[in-house]
Amino acid sequence: MTEQDAKVWIPQHEPFVFVDKVAEVNAESAVTRYMVKAECPLVSDGVLSLAGLMENAAQTCAVRAGWMQKQQGQAVKKGYIGAVKKMEVMRFPQVGESLLTEAKKIEEVMNISLIECTTRVGEEVVATSTLKLATIDE
Repeated sequence: MTEQDAKVWIPQHEPFVFVDKVAEVNAESAVTRYMVKAECPLVSDGVLSLAGLMENAAQTCAVRAGWMQKQQGQAVKKGYIGAVKKMEVMRFPQVGESLLTEAKKIEEVMNISLIECTTRVGEEVVATSTLKLATIDE
């Protein structure tokens, strides 16, 4: 798969988009790229905040959900973070750094998913999390 614009698979709009490109996506996982930008609303003093890291992980999960919905002929649905089961931040990425975030499905029941996420800058793991997410019909 060639990298694709992530906005095709997520319901978020600028300036609150925290994924740029989709490197891989399938029913089990998604991998996205995101360049940390100075104008990002969750960057402060040149550093992406905890909320920015969490939103990047959640939007990577949303790419997988959006891909699955489109495979079923549905529109991309909104989703919400229901719980952060755990999150560990080794360091906060700086403006200009490129994030590679992978979201792997652990479990899924109806519209609730438990997803394990890993965010890297190069080979360095900068954050890990386990998110419980829900999609809704509007």
